[in-house]
Amino acid sequence: MHDADIRKILHEVEMKRICAADPSTRVIDELGIFEGKFRIDVAVVNGYLHGYEIKSAEDNLNRLQSQQDAYNKVFDKLTLVADEHHVEQAMKIVPPWWGLMVAGIRNGVPYVDEIWAPRLNPEVDPFAICQLLWKEEAMSILQERKLSAGLWTSRRRVLWETLTFSMDLLELKAIVRETLKNRENWREGTTRRKRRSKKRARTSGKGRAERAGSATSKGVKGSPTSKGPSASAGSNGSKSSKPLSKKALRMAEGAMRNAILTYGL
Repeated sequence: MHDADIRKILHEVEMKRICAADPSTRVIDELGIFEGKFRIDVAVVNGYLHGYEIKSAEDNLNRLQSQQDAYNKVFDKLTLVADEHHVEQAMKIVPPWWGLMVAGIRNGVPYVDEIWAPRLNPEVDPFAICQLLWKEEAMSILQERKLSAGLWTSRRRVLWETLTFSMDLLELKAIVRETLKNRENWREGTTRRKRRSKKRARTSGKGRAERAGSATSKGVKGSPTSKGPSASAGSNGSKSSKPLSKKALRMAEGAMRNAILTYGL
């Protein structure tokens, strides 16, 4: 099955079942983690943070190991939703606490079935969980707990570190889940991140241009800006380029008259 087909049946069957059991559940497609370096295909946020990774017939499982390492630090539960062609290999790869679902077509009808259910993740990383928060969200949480003093101009990572060391894991996981459930303007957050990336790129480009300009101003042999003899003649000429005093002019005129008288010039 194609990725879009698996995602569609997953929403129609599994997500519908979960939301019916807990109407406060929020389902998020393509949730970014580690500042967008990885994206889980579907994230379910309720009493747990549950990630679903899809592997369609067009995919292979080569990237699954690196994805596992990242996902294991963030999600309470994880489930691999694999096309039926991947199931045998997937059973050998996924950690024992991951869930496994198979997707395929039976009698011309798409289906998704659970092979085994997920268990709680024993490897979550508090700092990785904090990175799900936008800077404004992290600051708001710190402010509510009177932990924001001296941090108003700090970078996101400093705020995340402060939260990591100031809250126990259960409380931290709960507040992050609640923040994700109530978050609005997801596109706005993406736009802000893009603007920051563009700003960094512009700053980097400006720095390179300034360095190049500095190098040019120091002079390269043959360069129009070089301060070689030809370029410096006007600006750094000899002392004779200074205006002559009246006394010097009179002495020069006297010398000229003597030369005329002596040599008949």
